Amino acid sequence: MFVKICGITNIQDAYCCVENGADAIGLNFYPKSRRFIQFDDAAAIVKEVSPFLTTVGIMVQPTIEEVASAIEASEVDAIQVYEPKFDDRDFELKKLLYYSVRVMTPDDVAQAAKIGADLIFLDSFVDGEYGGTGQRADWLEIRKSGIDLSSRFVLSGGLKPGNVCEAIKAVAPYGVDTASGVEVSPGKKDHEKIKEFISNAKQCAQSDQRQAIRC
Repeated sequence: MFVKICGITNIQDAYCCVENGADAIGLNFYPKSRRFIQFDDAAAIVKEVSPFLTTVGIMVQPTIEEVASAIEASEVDAIQVYEPKFDDRDFELKKLLYYSVRVMTPDDVAQAAKIGADLIFLDSFVDGEYGGTGQRADWLEIRKSGIDLSSRFVLSGGLKPGNVCEAIKAVAPYGVDTASGVEVSPGKKDHEKIKEFISNAKQCAQSDQRQAIRC
């Protein structure tokens, strides 16, 4: 089970993610986000933790030139984009490309499956907001799509330690992603919640695998 902790703004929180087995962290480059981080600050975090997990820069409606500048300045391993101003087929920056899709209907999931990205994040739709809202994605609508979510799809939106296992059982995604669900306040993480979220997600996935083997 792939687990990403998003909205990291300081090295202490990043270290906590590494120590507890996160697969990726998100560094938010969207200036309107309450978890916004400057490229220089992100680069300092990347330098310390990138060998141990995937560092992901979050961008909203970027051009390909803006993505290139962000990668050069921050040295992240991947870029995660909302509503980019470029075609995924034109992405030639030799970095992992993740797409975030705000889901309203099952068709949104079906359309997302056609995107040529390494991972696709299924987020809740909140008008005017791009992630980190704490609003739970509509799991039922996502499942209605009939798309196999176990290979490239990461569920986000309103996930926290107490509901991540329920979400995994309901949606059966490749991975899960959280920001506000493990925070004390926007941009400052609760280390116990990070530990609990990662543990619950990975144990739940392992339990489902064991059940599948027995069946």
